[in-house]
Amino acid sequence: MTAKNNQPITKHSKFATSLLFLAVVVFQGCTAVNTFPTTARPGDTISVMVGGSENARKDTVSASLTDGNNVVWDLQALGLIRSVFSLRPDGRAYGLHYSDTVGISAPWKKGHEPIQTVMVIDVPNSGIAFGTASLSVNLNTSDDSSGVIPPYTIALNIVDVPGQPGISDTFLRQNFDTVNQPVNFPDLEPAPHAKISFGSSGFSATPGATLGAAELVVDFDETVVNGDDINVYVADSTTQRGSITTPAPFGKNQRMVSWRQDGTKLFISVVAPTGIEDKFLQIYVVHPRGLSGDPGLSLVSTTGYDLNGNVITAIPSFSYFP
Repeated sequence: MTAKNNQPITKHSKFATSLLFLAVVVFQGCTAVNTFPTTARPGDTISVMVGGSENARKDTVSASLTDGNNVVWDLQALGLIRSVFSLRPDGRAYGLHYSDTVGISAPWKKGHEPIQTVMVIDVPNSGIAFGTASLSVNLNTSDDSSGVIPPYTIALNIVDVPGQPGISDTFLRQNFDTVNQPVNFPDLEPAPHAKISFGSSGFSATPGATLGAAELVVDFDETVVNGDDINVYVADSTTQRGSITTPAPFGKNQRMVSWRQDGTKLFISVVAPTGIEDKFLQIYVVHPRGLSGDPGLSLVSTTGYDLNGNVITAIPSFSYFP
Protein backbone atom coordinates (compact mmCIF):
# COMPACT_ATOMS: atom_id res chain seq x y z
CA MET A 1 0.00 0.00 0.00
CA THR A 2 1.12 3.61 -0.22
CA ALA A 3 3.85 4.50 2.21
CA LYS A 4 1.68 6.57 4.53
CA ASN A 5 3.63 4.49 7.00
CA ASN A 6 7.16 4.61 5.64
CA GLN A 7 8.43 1.55 7.45
CA PRO A 8 11.80 0.31 6.24
CA ILE A 9 12.32 -3.39 5.82
CA THR A 10 15.92 -4.30 6.49
CA LYS A 11 17.16 -7.76 7.44
CA HIS A 12 19.88 -10.22 6.70
CA SER A 13 19.59 -11.29 3.08
CA LYS A 14 17.87 -14.61 3.74
CA PHE A 15 14.89 -12.72 5.15
CA ALA A 16 14.70 -10.10 2.40
CA THR A 17 12.21 -11.91 0.21
CA SER A 18 9.57 -12.54 2.85
CA LEU A 19 9.91 -9.12 4.43
CA LEU A 20 9.72 -7.46 1.06
CA PHE A 21 6.12 -8.52 0.66
CA LEU A 22 5.10 -7.31 4.12
CA ALA A 23 5.12 -3.87 2.53
CA VAL A 24 1.74 -4.54 0.98
CA VAL A 25 -0.08 -4.76 4.31
CA VAL A 26 0.72 -1.24 5.53
CA PHE A 27 -2.41 0.90 5.69
CA GLN A 28 -1.81 3.30 8.59
CA GLY A 29 -2.19 6.99 7.95
CA CYS A 30 1.04 8.31 9.47
CA THR A 31 4.68 8.01 8.59
CA ALA A 32 7.18 6.12 10.74
CA VAL A 33 10.64 4.62 10.46
CA ASN A 34 12.55 1.91 12.27
CA THR A 35 9.48 -0.20 12.95
CA PHE A 36 11.21 -3.36 11.77
CA PRO A 37 14.71 -4.42 12.84
CA THR A 38 17.20 -2.42 10.81
CA THR A 39 20.33 -4.54 10.90
CA ALA A 40 22.50 -5.69 8.02
CA ARG A 41 26.01 -6.94 7.31
CA PRO A 42 28.32 -5.41 4.70
CA GLY A 43 27.28 -6.94 1.38
CA ASP A 44 23.78 -7.93 2.48
CA THR A 45 20.73 -7.31 0.31
CA ILE A 46 18.01 -5.26 2.00
CA SER A 47 14.62 -3.92 0.92
CA VAL A 48 13.06 -0.65 2.00
CA MET A 49 9.60 0.83 1.55
CA VAL A 50 10.12 4.27 0.06
CA GLY A 51 6.71 5.82 -0.57
CA GLY A 52 4.06 5.30 -3.18
CA SER A 53 5.12 6.49 -6.62
CA GLU A 54 4.07 5.29 -10.03
CA ASN A 55 6.94 7.14 -11.70
CA ALA A 56 9.85 6.02 -9.48
CA ARG A 57 12.50 4.13 -11.42
CA LYS A 58 15.73 2.34 -10.55
CA ASP A 59 17.81 4.68 -12.70
CA THR A 60 16.36 7.93 -11.37
CA VAL A 61 16.10 7.26 -7.61
CA SER A 62 18.84 8.80 -5.43
CA ALA A 63 20.11 6.78 -2.46
CA SER A 64 23.10 7.32 -0.22
CA LEU A 65 24.33 5.52 2.88
CA THR A 66 26.26 7.42 5.54
CA ASP A 67 28.24 5.00 7.72
CA GLY A 68 29.43 5.30 11.31
CA ASN A 69 32.53 7.23 10.21
CA ASN A 70 30.38 9.74 8.30
CA VAL A 71 31.59 8.38 4.97
CA VAL A 72 28.88 8.80 2.34
CA TRP A 73 28.34 5.92 -0.07
CA ASP A 74 26.44 6.87 -3.24
CA LEU A 75 24.49 3.66 -3.92
CA GLN A 76 23.33 4.84 -7.33
CA ALA A 77 26.85 5.64 -8.53
CA LEU A 78 28.11 2.34 -7.11
CA GLY A 79 25.43 0.37 -8.97
CA LEU A 80 24.03 -1.02 -5.71
CA ILE A 81 20.38 -0.10 -6.37
CA ARG A 82 19.14 -3.42 -7.71
CA SER A 83 15.50 -2.65 -8.32
CA VAL A 84 12.67 -0.19 -7.69
CA PHE A 85 9.13 -1.41 -8.22
CA SER A 86 5.63 -1.07 -6.77
CA LEU A 87 3.38 -3.56 -5.01
CA ARG A 88 -0.41 -3.64 -4.93
CA PRO A 89 -2.47 -5.11 -2.10
CA ASP A 90 -4.55 -8.24 -2.27
CA GLY A 91 -7.99 -7.14 -3.44
CA ARG A 92 -9.43 -8.71 -0.29
CA ALA A 93 -7.12 -6.81 2.06
CA TYR A 94 -9.11 -5.24 4.89
CA GLY A 95 -7.20 -1.99 4.79
CA LEU A 96 -7.90 -1.51 1.10
CA HIS A 97 -11.61 -1.39 1.84
CA TYR A 98 -11.79 0.06 5.35
CA SER A 99 -8.69 2.18 5.81
CA ASP A 100 -9.16 5.81 6.77
CA THR A 101 -10.38 8.07 4.00
CA VAL A 102 -7.10 10.00 3.88
CA GLY A 103 -5.07 6.85 3.31
CA ILE A 104 -7.37 5.62 0.56
CA SER A 105 -7.79 8.90 -1.30
CA ALA A 106 -4.22 10.22 -1.10
CA PRO A 107 -2.84 8.05 -3.94
CA TRP A 108 -5.63 9.04 -6.33
CA LYS A 109 -4.96 12.70 -5.61
CA LYS A 110 -1.40 12.06 -6.77
CA GLY A 111 -2.70 10.51 -9.98
CA HIS A 112 -2.35 6.78 -9.32
CA GLU A 113 -4.00 3.87 -7.55
CA PRO A 114 -2.88 2.73 -4.06
CA ILE A 115 0.61 1.29 -4.39
CA GLN A 116 3.69 0.72 -2.24
CA THR A 117 7.07 1.47 -3.80
CA VAL A 118 9.92 -0.81 -2.76
CA MET A 119 13.65 -0.33 -3.30
CA VAL A 120 16.05 -3.29 -3.17
CA ILE A 121 19.71 -2.45 -2.55
CA ASP A 122 23.01 -4.08 -1.64
CA VAL A 123 25.01 -2.70 1.27
CA PRO A 124 28.62 -1.93 0.25
CA ASN A 125 30.62 -5.07 1.03
CA SER A 126 34.04 -3.57 1.70
CA GLY A 127 35.32 -0.60 3.67
CA ILE A 128 32.04 0.42 5.26
CA ALA A 129 32.24 1.18 8.99
CA PHE A 130 30.32 -0.90 11.50
CA GLY A 131 27.78 0.78 13.75
CA THR A 132 24.89 3.17 13.24
CA ALA A 133 24.39 4.29 9.65
CA SER A 134 21.78 6.38 7.86
CA LEU A 135 20.12 5.62 4.54
CA SER A 136 18.80 8.64 2.61
CA VAL A 137 16.43 8.08 -0.32
CA ASN A 138 14.86 10.53 -2.75
CA LEU A 139 12.46 9.20 -5.40
CA ASN A 140 12.85 12.37 -7.48
CA THR A 141 9.20 12.22 -8.53
CA SER A 142 6.18 14.47 -7.99
CA ASP A 143 3.61 11.70 -7.53
CA ASP A 144 4.71 10.24 -4.17
CA SER A 145 1.54 9.80 -2.09
CA SER A 146 3.26 9.10 1.24
CA GLY A 147 2.92 12.67 2.47
CA VAL A 148 6.59 12.69 3.53
CA ILE A 149 8.86 15.50 2.41
CA PRO A 150 11.88 13.89 0.71
CA PRO A 151 14.38 12.58 1.30
CA TYR A 152 13.41 9.59 3.40
CA THR A 153 15.94 9.07 6.18
CA ILE A 154 16.14 5.54 7.57
CA ALA A 155 18.40 4.34 10.37
CA LEU A 156 20.45 1.23 9.71
CA ASN A 157 22.82 -0.72 11.93
CA ILE A 158 25.82 -2.26 10.15
CA VAL A 159 27.11 -5.28 12.07
CA ASP A 160 29.94 -7.78 11.86
CA VAL A 161 28.91 -11.42 12.31
CA PRO A 162 32.07 -13.54 12.66
CA GLY A 163 32.01 -16.49 10.30
CA GLN A 164 28.88 -15.20 8.56
CA PRO A 165 29.84 -12.56 6.01
CA GLY A 166 27.13 -10.66 4.20
CA ILE A 167 26.24 -11.66 0.67
CA SER A 168 24.28 -10.16 -2.20
CA ASP A 169 21.16 -12.29 -2.41
CA THR A 170 20.26 -13.86 -5.77
CA PHE A 171 16.84 -14.94 -4.47
CA LEU A 172 17.31 -18.35 -6.06
CA ARG A 173 14.08 -20.14 -6.80
CA GLN A 174 13.22 -23.51 -8.25
CA ASN A 175 11.42 -23.60 -11.56
CA PHE A 176 9.51 -26.44 -13.16
CA ASP A 177 12.76 -28.04 -14.30
CA THR A 178 14.05 -28.10 -10.71
CA VAL A 179 16.84 -25.69 -11.67
CA ASN A 180 17.66 -22.78 -9.35
CA GLN A 181 17.22 -19.46 -11.14
CA PRO A 182 17.97 -15.98 -9.75
CA VAL A 183 15.13 -13.50 -9.43
CA ASN A 184 14.45 -11.43 -12.54
CA PHE A 185 13.85 -7.97 -11.09
CA PRO A 186 12.97 -6.39 -14.48
CA ASP A 187 9.88 -8.60 -14.50
CA LEU A 188 8.67 -6.66 -11.43
CA GLU A 189 9.41 -3.26 -12.95
CA PRO A 190 6.97 -1.48 -15.31
CA ALA A 191 6.74 -2.57 -18.92
CA PRO A 192 6.86 0.20 -21.54
CA HIS A 193 3.40 1.73 -21.56
CA ALA A 194 1.13 4.61 -22.41
CA LYS A 195 -1.12 6.03 -19.70
CA ILE A 196 -4.54 7.43 -20.51
CA SER A 197 -6.08 9.39 -17.65
CA PHE A 198 -8.77 12.01 -17.26
CA GLY A 199 -7.09 13.75 -14.33
CA SER A 200 -8.74 16.45 -12.25
CA SER A 201 -10.18 18.31 -15.24
CA GLY A 202 -11.28 15.29 -17.25
CA PHE A 203 -14.56 15.80 -19.06
CA SER A 204 -15.29 19.09 -17.28
CA ALA A 205 -15.62 20.72 -20.70
CA THR A 206 -19.22 19.51 -20.34
CA PRO A 207 -20.21 21.16 -16.99
CA GLY A 208 -22.08 18.93 -14.59
CA ALA A 209 -21.70 15.80 -16.69
CA THR A 210 -20.96 12.40 -15.18
CA LEU A 211 -19.16 9.90 -17.36
CA GLY A 212 -21.28 6.83 -17.95
CA ALA A 213 -19.32 5.37 -20.86
CA ALA A 214 -16.44 6.10 -23.19
CA GLU A 215 -14.98 4.80 -26.44
CA LEU A 216 -11.27 5.29 -27.08
CA VAL A 217 -9.18 4.46 -30.13
CA VAL A 218 -5.40 4.07 -29.86
CA ASP A 219 -3.17 3.84 -32.90
CA PHE A 220 0.13 1.96 -33.03
CA ASP A 221 2.81 1.17 -35.59
CA GLU A 222 2.11 -2.42 -36.59
CA THR A 223 5.54 -2.64 -38.29
CA VAL A 224 7.18 -2.18 -34.88
CA VAL A 225 4.83 -3.91 -32.45
CA ASN A 226 2.52 -6.85 -33.04
CA GLY A 227 -1.03 -6.04 -31.96
CA ASP A 228 -1.25 -9.46 -30.32
CA ASP A 229 1.52 -8.38 -27.92
CA ILE A 230 -0.31 -5.26 -26.70
CA ASN A 231 -2.25 -5.52 -23.47
CA VAL A 232 -4.42 -3.17 -21.42
CA TYR A 233 -4.39 -2.70 -17.64
CA VAL A 234 -7.00 -0.58 -15.86
CA ALA A 235 -6.44 0.81 -12.36
CA ASP A 236 -8.99 -0.55 -9.89
CA SER A 237 -11.22 2.18 -8.49
CA THR A 238 -14.08 0.09 -7.10
CA THR A 239 -12.97 0.40 -3.47
CA GLN A 240 -12.80 4.19 -3.43
CA ARG A 241 -15.43 5.59 -1.07
CA GLY A 242 -15.31 9.26 -2.02
CA SER A 243 -13.38 12.11 -0.41
CA ILE A 244 -13.01 13.38 3.14
CA THR A 245 -15.76 15.95 2.65
CA THR A 246 -18.05 13.87 0.44
CA PRO A 247 -17.86 10.20 1.46
CA ALA A 248 -19.65 7.83 -0.86
CA PRO A 249 -20.86 4.23 -0.59
CA PHE A 250 -19.00 1.40 -2.24
CA GLY A 251 -19.87 0.96 -5.90
CA LYS A 252 -20.13 4.60 -6.83
CA ASN A 253 -17.18 4.42 -9.22
CA GLN A 254 -17.59 0.95 -10.67
CA ARG A 255 -16.52 0.55 -14.27
CA MET A 256 -16.29 -2.23 -16.81
CA VAL A 257 -13.61 -2.17 -19.50
CA SER A 258 -13.09 -4.29 -22.60
CA TRP A 259 -10.71 -3.92 -25.50
CA ARG A 260 -9.80 -5.41 -28.84
CA GLN A 261 -7.35 -4.70 -31.63
CA ASP A 262 -7.59 -5.23 -35.37
CA GLY A 263 -3.87 -5.33 -36.15
CA THR A 264 -3.51 -1.57 -36.67
CA LYS A 265 -5.60 0.05 -33.91
CA LEU A 266 -6.69 -0.68 -30.34
CA PHE A 267 -10.32 -0.09 -29.37
CA ILE A 268 -11.15 0.42 -25.68
CA SER A 269 -14.71 0.52 -24.32
CA VAL A 270 -15.61 1.76 -20.84
CA VAL A 271 -19.01 1.41 -19.18
CA ALA A 272 -19.75 2.95 -15.77
CA PRO A 273 -23.43 2.24 -14.98
CA THR A 274 -23.44 4.39 -11.82
CA GLY A 275 -21.06 7.02 -13.17
CA ILE A 276 -17.35 7.40 -12.52
CA GLU A 277 -15.34 10.37 -11.32
CA ASP A 278 -12.78 11.35 -13.90
CA LYS A 279 -9.71 10.84 -11.66
CA PHE A 280 -10.54 7.15 -11.20
CA LEU A 281 -10.49 6.33 -14.91
CA GLN A 282 -6.87 5.36 -15.68
CA ILE A 283 -5.98 3.06 -18.55
CA TYR A 284 -2.52 1.68 -19.34
CA VAL A 285 -1.54 0.29 -22.75
CA VAL A 286 1.53 -1.93 -22.32
CA HIS A 287 3.86 -3.53 -24.85
CA PRO A 288 7.01 -5.72 -24.73
CA ARG A 289 10.52 -4.40 -24.23
CA GLY A 290 13.16 -4.59 -26.93
CA LEU A 291 11.17 -3.36 -29.91
CA SER A 292 13.04 -2.29 -33.05
CA GLY A 293 11.79 1.28 -32.73
CA ASP A 294 9.08 3.60 -31.44
CA PRO A 295 5.73 1.72 -31.33
CA GLY A 296 3.94 4.95 -32.23
CA LEU A 297 1.22 4.73 -29.60
CA SER A 298 -1.17 7.66 -29.92
CA LEU A 299 -4.73 8.43 -28.86
CA VAL A 300 -6.72 8.87 -32.07
CA SER A 301 -10.15 9.63 -30.65
CA THR A 302 -12.22 9.69 -27.46
CA THR A 303 -16.00 9.81 -27.22
CA GLY A 304 -17.71 10.20 -23.85
CA TYR A 305 -21.32 9.61 -22.84
CA ASP A 306 -23.29 10.69 -19.79
CA LEU A 307 -25.56 8.37 -17.82
CA ASN A 308 -28.40 9.05 -20.28
CA GLY A 309 -26.31 8.17 -23.33
CA ASN A 310 -25.78 11.74 -24.45
CA VAL A 311 -22.41 12.55 -26.00
CA ILE A 312 -20.21 14.69 -23.75
CA THR A 313 -16.77 16.16 -24.24
CA ALA A 314 -14.06 13.89 -22.83
CA ILE A 315 -10.52 15.24 -22.63
CA PRO A 316 -8.09 12.55 -21.45
CA SER A 317 -4.35 13.01 -21.17
CA PHE A 318 -2.02 10.61 -22.97
CA SER A 319 1.54 10.02 -21.80
CA TYR A 320 4.09 7.47 -22.99
CA PHE A 321 6.71 5.86 -20.73
CA PRO A 322 9.27 3.82 -22.72
